[in-house]
Amino acid sequence: MLASTRHGEVRCDVYRSDRVGDGGTRPPVYLNFHGGAFIVREPQQDAHACRFIAATTGAVVVNVDYDTAPKVQYPVAEEQAMDVFNWIGQHGDELGWNSDEVVVGGFSAGAKLAINVCQQARDTGTRMPLGVVACYPALNMTLPVAARSESALKARAPGQPKPAVAPWLIRLMYDTYFVNVKRRAEALASPELDTDLASFPATLIVTGALDSVSAEAERFAASLAAHGVDVRHRQFPNSDHGMTHNMPADVAREALELIAEHVSQAFATTPSSPSFAHRKAIQSCSTVAPFPLRSSC
Repeated sequence: MLASTRHGEVRCDVYRSDRVGDGGTRPPVYLNFHGGAFIVREPQQDAHACRFIAATTGAVVVNVDYDTAPKVQYPVAEEQAMDVFNWIGQHGDELGWNSDEVVVGGFSAGAKLAINVCQQARDTGTRMPLGVVACYPALNMTLPVAARSESALKARAPGQPKPAVAPWLIRLMYDTYFVNVKRRAEALASPELDTDLASFPATLIVTGALDSVSAEAERFAASLAAHGVDVRHRQFPNSDHGMTHNMPADVAREALELIAEHVSQAFATTPSSPSFAHRKAIQSCSTVAPFPLRSSC
C-alpha cells in the first residue's frame, strides 16, 4: 500500500487476520513505526510484532516504511508519520477500515515517531489517536552521547554485556539525521522537552533497565503523569534495548502481550462500537490457536 505524504509516497505493509471484515464490521487500525536510529530502513524487522497485534486485537496493522538518513534529515520522518496517520483518516473507510479508531505505536526511533504524531495532531488541531505505544523510545536528542552511555553502564552488574545502543550508533544518528544541532532542542525532535502534554491519549511506555535510552523514557512517562495523562510505564529488569525482538522469548512475549492489551483497551470497548463484536470474536478465538494472517503492500 502506498500512502501520500508531503515528502512523496510512503510504502506501508498491511497485516490483518483472515477474519477481518467478518459480519460486515470495520476493523480498527494500529499504525506501527519501526526502529533503527533513523538510519536503518527495515520495517520487516517488526513483522512478528505486527502479526501478533493483528492476531490478538483484531486490528488492521499498518507498518510504515518511512524515509531515513542519509537520504533525508529531520524532520522528514516525523512529518511522514503524521501524513500517513492523516491519510488513513481520509482513506481508511474506503479500504474497509474504521478510520475513527486508530492507535499509534512503535519501537525505538519508531516509538518517538508515534509520540510525534500526537504532538503534531495537538499542534494542528486535528484528531488525536486513541492511544500510544512507545517501546524503548529515544526522546531527547540534546543529550550528549557520553551521558546516555554512562547511564546504561551504571545500571549493569560486573560482567554484563555492553549496552545494545552503542555510543557510535547514537553519534551516527546525530550526525546523519539530526544534523542541525540547534533544531535538536525542538519539541518534535526531543519530546522529553515538550511542556504541553495534557492532551495526549492513554500511553504505554515499555523500557529495559539496562537500556541507554531508558532514563529519558522514564522522565517522559513521569511528565505525562504530571500532566494528567493516563500513562502506564513498564520497565523490564535485566533487559536492554530491543527486548521485544530478542531473546529471552518469555520477556519478548510478555512485552508484546502488554502492547496488545493496551491497544485493545485504547480501542472503543462498548457494544455500540462498530468493531466491538468483531474484536470479541477475534479474542475468543485467539486463546485456542493463532489464526491465519495475511500481509499486503
